[in-house]
Amino acid sequence: MFKQNLFRAKMMQLELSTKDVADIMQCSMGSVYRKIRGESDFTRREIQLFCSKCNLSERELLYIFFGK
Repeated sequence: MFKQNLFRAKMMQLELSTKDVADIMQCSMGSVYRKIRGESDFTRREIQLFCSKCNLSERELLYIFFGK
């Protein structure tokens, strides 16, 4: 289960705007907004791009994107 509040906190910590996240994930800002609100899911590729660019640990990845 995606943790919206933790994702937003990570964005704030890294000083990333929604546009920055869209650029990282190579998708539109509208798509990022829908994904953050839970209206659609992040793809595996988008998660990989975000984690790679933002240096998320495996633990952070699992907790933010999968609630584990």
